[in-house]
Amino acid sequence: MKVVAWIAHHLETRGIVDKTIQIMRQALTEHEFLVCEDIDSMKREIVDADAVFCYRITPELLESAKRLKWIQFGSAGIDHTVFPDLLDSGITLTTMSGIHTVPVAEHTLALMLALSRRLDAASKLQSYHNFDRSEMAGTSGELFEKTVGIIGLGKIGLNIARLCKAFGMTVIGTKRTYVDSLPNVDRVYEAEKLNDMLKVSDFLVLAIPLTDSTRALIGEKELGIMKTGSCIINIARGAMIDHVALNKALQSGKIAGAALDVFPTEPLPSDAPIYVMPHTIITPHTAGASPRYSERAAGIFITNLKALLSGERMINVYLNDRGY
Repeated sequence: MKVVAWIAHHLETRGIVDKTIQIMRQALTEHEFLVCEDIDSMKREIVDADAVFCYRITPELLESAKRLKWIQFGSAGIDHTVFPDLLDSGITLTTMSGIHTVPVAEHTLALMLALSRRLDAASKLQSYHNFDRSEMAGTSGELFEKTVGIIGLGKIGLNIARLCKAFGMTVIGTKRTYVDSLPNVDRVYEAEKLNDMLKVSDFLVLAIPLTDSTRALIGEKELGIMKTGSCIINIARGAMIDHVALNKALQSGKIAGAALDVFPTEPLPSDAPIYVMPHTIITPHTAGASPRYSERAAGIFITNLKALLSGERMINVYLNDRGY
């Protein structure tokens, strides 16, 4: 079997990708395995490739592929790279769903604690060499006995719920496919009843894939429904929040704070208004960063490789009708 990895477009995290490829190579000694670093070599090698590992695929590359059976993407979400011809091709698409469960959940709790304990204010005071307790002493809060509403009770959402429970929080959330109960969740809402959840959440966490139904999910109406003084955390996709409406809500004090790891446009432009919004914490799409990424990514690839060769069911298969 011929496997091709395309890594040219992922230079900003090249060290992590190289380590992933190194672990994969150890499992592919009995197969032809090539690594392409430019589009021209990829166009040549994909012609007779059986499987591809990549972070993005293009219509041009798909057209060149003649016997491709499987694409393993290196990211959990592939909304940035799917297109109609790819979805209709019959090629099995698998993702890295679940790879970020631990770091994203921990990052989310870090952001929640930072908002609650006003670490944004502490950081500014430190940068000014100012040891003034007055602002923080009067505004720092607690997570204990607060209600967190999690949009998306999947792998990441449920791990966030587990950590929130450890802080004594009431955990509620929505799930696309409704179920009566889930571990560490006090109440599950149907996706259609999101507004009911918004009304009672002190912290709102977005942890759901980007699909047509979740794009612009939180806009002016939804922000208006949220509790005055509540906070919003987005570790999902930036396109889920109307940032113009969010900026207004932050400026008015309707929303007390926002902690954001993802944005509608990335990299986030240096003149983006969100940089100067009050009580806002920004991380540069690093919620999923982890020193264990390579071993986990290679592990998912190897699991799916074995499944493909044995005719068994692969994991993290992208479903067209679901959108992830």
